[in-house]
Amino acid sequence: MKTTGSLTWAKRGLGFRPRAPTCVRYVSTEGPSTRYKTATHTASTASADTVKTLERASEFLLPVYARPDIVLSHGKGSYVWDTEGRKYLDFSAGIAVNALGHADEGVLQVLNDQSGKLLHTSNVFHHQWAGKLAEQLISGTKTEGGLGFSAGSEGSDLGAKVFFSNSGTEANEGALKVARKVGKERWAAAASGRKWDSPECTKTRIACFEGSFHGRSMGALSVTTNPKYQTPFAPLLPGVDVGQLNDFDGLQTLVGEDTCAVIVEPIQGEGGINVVNVDYLQALRKRCDEVGAVLIYDEIQCGLFRTGTLWAHSAYPLDCHPDIVTMAKPLANGYPIGAVLIKDAVSNTMTAGTHGTTFGGSPLACAVGSHVLERLSARSSIIQIGETSKYLTGRLERLPTWFPNILQANIRGRGLIRGLGFKNEEDPGRVVSMARERGVFVLTAGKDAQYDWLMEKVIKTLKKSLPTNILSSSITMDKLSSLTRFKAACPFLGRTAVSTLRNMSTTSSSRFPSLTGLTERATKCPVMGPALTARSKEMVAGYASVAATKADVDKIHKEQGVFPPAGATIEMCPHASAARAAARMAEDLAAAAKLKARHEAAKKLKVDSSSTPAAGCPFHHKAAPVPTAKPKVATPGGFDYEAFYVNELDKKHKDASYRYFNNINRLAAKFPVAHTGEVKDEVEVWCANDYLGMGNNPVVLETMHRTLDKYGHGAGGTRNIAGNGAMHLGLEQEVAALHRKPAALVFSSCYVANDATLSTLGTKLPGCVFFSDSMNHASMIQGMRHSPAKRVIFKHNDLNDLENKLKEYPKSTPKVIAFESVYSMCGSIGPIKEICDLADKYGALTFLDEVHAVGLYGPRGAGVAEHLDYDAHKAAGESPRAIPGSVMDRIDIITGTLGKAYGAVGGYIAGSDDFVDMIRSYAPGFIFTTSLPPAVVAGARASVAYQKAYVGDRQLKQINVREVKRRFAELDIPVVPGPSHIVPVLVGDAALAKAASDKLLTEHNIYVQSINYPTVAVGEERLRITVTPRHTLEQMTKLVDAVDKIFTELKINRTVDWKTLGGRAGVGIPGRPDTVDPIWTDEQVGLLDDTAPKTLRSGDKAVVDPIGVAKARARFNKLLGPVEEPMVGRKHANIAGLKLQTGFSGARPASEEVQVPPSLPAAASA
Repeated sequence: MKTTGSLTWAKRGLGFRPRAPTCVRYVSTEGPSTRYKTATHTASTASADTVKTLERASEFLLPVYARPDIVLSHGKGSYVWDTEGRKYLDFSAGIAVNALGHADEGVLQVLNDQSGKLLHTSNVFHHQWAGKLAEQLISGTKTEGGLGFSAGSEGSDLGAKVFFSNSGTEANEGALKVARKVGKERWAAAASGRKWDSPECTKTRIACFEGSFHGRSMGALSVTTNPKYQTPFAPLLPGVDVGQLNDFDGLQTLVGEDTCAVIVEPIQGEGGINVVNVDYLQALRKRCDEVGAVLIYDEIQCGLFRTGTLWAHSAYPLDCHPDIVTMAKPLANGYPIGAVLIKDAVSNTMTAGTHGTTFGGSPLACAVGSHVLERLSARSSIIQIGETSKYLTGRLERLPTWFPNILQANIRGRGLIRGLGFKNEEDPGRVVSMARERGVFVLTAGKDAQYDWLMEKVIKTLKKSLPTNILSSSITMDKLSSLTRFKAACPFLGRTAVSTLRNMSTTSSSRFPSLTGLTERATKCPVMGPALTARSKEMVAGYASVAATKADVDKIHKEQGVFPPAGATIEMCPHASAARAAARMAEDLAAAAKLKARHEAAKKLKVDSSSTPAAGCPFHHKAAPVPTAKPKVATPGGFDYEAFYVNELDKKHKDASYRYFNNINRLAAKFPVAHTGEVKDEVEVWCANDYLGMGNNPVVLETMHRTLDKYGHGAGGTRNIAGNGAMHLGLEQEVAALHRKPAALVFSSCYVANDATLSTLGTKLPGCVFFSDSMNHASMIQGMRHSPAKRVIFKHNDLNDLENKLKEYPKSTPKVIAFESVYSMCGSIGPIKEICDLADKYGALTFLDEVHAVGLYGPRGAGVAEHLDYDAHKAAGESPRAIPGSVMDRIDIITGTLGKAYGAVGGYIAGSDDFVDMIRSYAPGFIFTTSLPPAVVAGARASVAYQKAYVGDRQLKQINVREVKRRFAELDIPVVPGPSHIVPVLVGDAALAKAASDKLLTEHNIYVQSINYPTVAVGEERLRITVTPRHTLEQMTKLVDAVDKIFTELKINRTVDWKTLGGRAGVGIPGRPDTVDPIWTDEQVGLLDDTAPKTLRSGDKAVVDPIGVAKARARFNKLLGPVEEPMVGRKHANIAGLKLQTGFSGARPASEEVQVPPSLPAAASA
């Protein structure tokens, strides 16, 4: 069964029989069968023999096939079995090969008999079977019709010839050779004095069609138009022209006087079971006759009775018959053979020595072929094929009526070459996989899927039976047992899920760190609020009263074995620490209570008198409860500042836009896993901007450790006061070279870089006008606002709007067009080249923010501007020189960050020497800011250098992003369309977005931050998901399943719902596609040449590239000295033994803990 988005059935005539009428009980008139919802052939523990077979294949076979992890052992009829004993119904038939089924007894008999007589002989000799099989093919063609013979032409004097090969590809190669030779002879015969072997001969071109598949050897591949197959092996044979099937208007141009051959499949197989219109084949035949071109029909897929007649064209009018027919597949039921059937008028050109083969047409192959063709040609077989076709077609035609949103309306093909067209090209592959898990083999073909709303009923129904990988929460529930007892009495507890209570009771309040979220909520309760206030006072009193006298304190210390040394700190006294913690809690509880009564005048908070400092405690001067803050009380007639703060916060809470900051601690050894406020509670992070995991790259950490040990922690001051070191200058050289610009300047963050640069430009450029994209980042907006310059806002990525606004100002007016390459909240990409064109036309500077692109795009990670000229920059390598005319060269000012893809902190600008020097000299955000620490700067430079040398992380990130987007699309989860790595899942409601984020965290241990106003517009709230190269396949499955479940539970709109509502934020907009092609092409990702990195699975180690490590280390040889460690020789090694060079103890493993003494000598701590 094939797909274009289509599934294809490749059953042959005698290997499959229609059910007798007594089996009609299985035919449903109500709807699809539900008998196969449960997967029965899923992967289980494989036997030792199966494992050994798979391991042997992995080690020794060229990996050009993407096979499932099953090993087939034997077959019979339409069934095959694997080595685990599982039985499969084979609707692939070896890709239309096993016409008589598996292990056919007649075929076995011929194989046994002939192999015992004559297995092989050279084609310089005759044997008895080749001529017989050729006669059968030609006489059968005259009887059934084809190759210019009408049906029943057995007595015709016209003839044909056959050449036997080993395969269909070889048959097509032979046909093309014949046609090329015929073309040369016809060219020579067209005018006197010409010779066929003249170098002036032009009749050598070959025409083929889009969607065709003719084989994988160089000649056949040259007329197989799928880039997936062609691109890795280019350049191919010259002189090939590609047309579109059924395009009458283009026929004259496609087939010209210099065309020697046209090759076409009457029914495309690999291309998606596409039947060529008969009238087009007639026009094609006519045009070939006009110019003297040979017409070749590739019937390797559709011939030999698969359509019910010998050839697919047998039933067609004579005026569309070909000159040559190629065949293979079912001719010997699986034994290798192919054949070229050629009209005498064409075959006469071939003489001895003009073509040949060693194994083609062997005695054994032709003997089997003769037997198979005789059985297929039998009238009983032809009748059976017709009945089977009718039955299969009738069953297939029901499916589009059951699943109209999934399947295209019409069944493709004829006879037993059938296909179901899908509306989304992603779906057939999933159906193939699911069918295999239920014991059925079908195939996919083609790529012409139409984008529509995605699979709903079929995939979701089947998916329910698939195993899930959602982990249950590891948080214990013992502390919630008392809460659940009061759910009936408390409205809040009663309506709140236990999982939410669990999260609230284990997560710190964002405003009152000593309280849990649940405690803060309880302070608003009219019953619990006063009780908590009273309890807090009791806690403080209890701790302080115990420490009332020195005798009491000494007794407690003695009982607890505590003997305070001289100069001890409060942290060393258990009851003093507890007293201080209690005081902090009391303070937070009191503050929370005050928030509840925000409209009352602020009152002075008092600590109970029992909290008097414990005079007898040796820690008494530190053990006393910390005095609570004294809020500013509004003076009579004065402004009530506290009430103002409270009111502003209340607005945020009411519109659900209040920002919550989760306690997330990313683990270097477990990226992308982090722990929450509770060290043992781990979550998977899906929203960090450490896009490539460089925050824990071993060479980055090694470099930072070495730098820290040599240069210490801080920078020592601003850049002009002791904070300008070699590390800073080296980093600026690195990023300048990255963007092939003369100079660069590093800031403490890219927010500061944008703010400082734009405000300085707007202040210094006389009469400057900023043109700002409406979706620009806050840092750019603030930078422009901080200058006196005028700001003109143009619609997002709208070139017409931008040009109309530019026109309003004289060309002499200083202008700056400020925009981004990747817009991080929607994933769109700016039209950089086109904006450069407008800037040149109207005399403007271009200011490009590449924050969410550096490290992620381009062969060296310089961003989208580099990516747009990918091949040129790849060829230029590490040269710091600009490539004149390239997009990146045309940009005047580039800003980037070190805190996202490079996993560090900081930002920078890059541009001309004088521009950078001007900003360095005037920008307050640079001049008056403490310089970044040397270790941070060194780590950032190591990260940039590593990524410049290694593209694999960028490629794998793109592969993983595609996979997550694909899975979301299958479940109708709305992702804002975009060509970048950003995965914005539209929710459309602030409260729902927050609820979805909370449920992901509390119920699935997945951290995805909700994004709301003002970051995105009201009504466009979303979950912004970040996929990294370090996320595993299992983690992706868990994420997608969890989001799908939460969308259902919270009744969040899916894509189909947004379409009904007219669309929102690019989702479901009428007339717009649901998806956008990624900026990374298949070739750039490495999919065409099989160099693409593989997605990690659970337990896999992340790749650390040795070349990237060597390049990064070399940057610091002068300052830190070379690393004395032999490099791993092979590429893409996992450098598990990377050492950290330190000033204290030489080399130590990256995972070694640094032991810090509990106290330092007085001199050291001074």
